[in-house]
Amino acid sequence: MPFEQIIAIAAFFLVLVLVWGTLKKLFKLIFYVGIIILLLMTGNAYFVYRDFMDLRENFGLSSKEVLLVDGSEVITGIILEGDDFEALSNQQLNEISSQLKNKDYEGILGDNYKLMILDVDIVEDLDNEVEVLGQAMPQQQIKKTFESGSSSEKATLFAALLSEEIIANKNPLFFFSQFKDGNIIIYPETALFKTVKLVPIGLFNNAASSLFEKTKEKARTFVVEENE
Repeated sequence: MPFEQIIAIAAFFLVLVLVWGTLKKLFKLIFYVGIIILLLMTGNAYFVYRDFMDLRENFGLSSKEVLLVDGSEVITGIILEGDDFEALSNQQLNEISSQLKNKDYEGILGDNYKLMILDVDIVEDLDNEVEVLGQAMPQQQIKKTFESGSSSEKATLFAALLSEEIIANKNPLFFFSQFKDGNIIIYPETALFKTVKLVPIGLFNNAASSLFEKTKEKARTFVVEENE
């Protein structure tokens, strides 16, 4: 066998050994990275599940501050706690507007369980005409009420939209899709809501159907009481 062929064969096997050693290290690295990713996903799934169960059990009963805003200006707001619903006063709304400019969500939250901030642009994603407060109301009328209505009218309409069109929308994913699009801010933003931002929204269809069931009934009670 010519000397050149011997050199070529030797070089081939040397390269093969080097490549195989590199591939073994690469496979080992991929394996360990896969294990780490799996552990992280399992841990995140646990926290998401725990967060979901906490929300399901406590969201409808605990005190929540729900605001409708235009930029940093608070248009109206309500406090929901168990069977009790209270509209925030103009003085409270002005104070919250100042805090909102500084993104002082912790200060706005206070002792409440959750803070929910809804952008008024959410109205544009509703149907052109919605059934609210026992009547068909077009988007323009809703916007006009939020712009120039009395404090009581704004709070009542907001509570009705919240219960009948935003949380209890015909599309169970409406609330989560609005959150993902930035029209809703939740504070504190716990594991479930962080995950909503990262994965396809369709994965939360079943969760969305049941999560706020108690809150829907509470908000409807508020609407009835305000109209009596």
